[in-house]
Amino acid sequence: MAKIKLEDIQNELSADGWKVISTEYVNLDTEMIFECPEGHRVFVPWKKLRTKRECPSCKPKVDIKQDGEVLPKSKGVKRTLALDQASKVTGYAIFDDTKLVKYGTFATSSDDDIERFAMMRAWLLSMISSWHPDYIGIEGIQFQEEGGGQKMGITVFQTLARLQGILMITCHDAKIPFEVCPTNTWRHSCGVKGKTRSDKKRSMQLLVKQWYNMSVSEDEADAIGIGRHLVSYIQKNTVVTNWET
Repeated sequence: MAKIKLEDIQNELSADGWKVISTEYVNLDTEMIFECPEGHRVFVPWKKLRTKRECPSCKPKVDIKQDGEVLPKSKGVKRTLALDQASKVTGYAIFDDTKLVKYGTFATSSDDDIERFAMMRAWLLSMISSWHPDYIGIEGIQFQEEGGGQKMGITVFQTLARLQGILMITCHDAKIPFEVCPTNTWRHSCGVKGKTRSDKKRSMQLLVKQWYNMSVSEDEADAIGIGRHLVSYIQKNTVVTNWET
């Protein structure tokens, strides 16, 4: 099989208006730099681009549909949106003052980080447009224990750091005040117990069951916990907060 050359790749791409920016071709699986017809840089192996010309920046914006009824916000009520964000499944909870009015999850299906980030940004902008929160809580990232007490890999941590930055910028652009809530802080605020990550996740689910008499997923439970912490933080009076159920 003849070795692929840069000029061969450029010749194949030219018909579609694409360009090769990389100055070296190693193999099909090595990431290269390309430029789409609109001038966006695309970082992808030739193996992927040769079968599908796709630029994440040019993809149609995700049309996010809200699940269920959007509740109008009463006059004088402060609405808080809390996020337990992750690269694939994000839990969320919405509070009107101290009353939990909505919770759920949002899942992304793409295997590409940039596409998932774009979907998360589009979803958050849709939530802001529909629910008009006064505050947004974003969970702070930390190295987490996995099976056997091992810490998460640096790649996962970097992915979550990028996602957190995108959510912060989205809130800033939308002019919505936001707070990054450190995991240990909001868990302490809620009274979460346990030594391992899974123990703490289960503890939060049990607390939601105790507070609201309902069973929720781990992502939903954590979002509710973040929301309760943030509401108390905003009110600056955690001890005497009168929670509505």
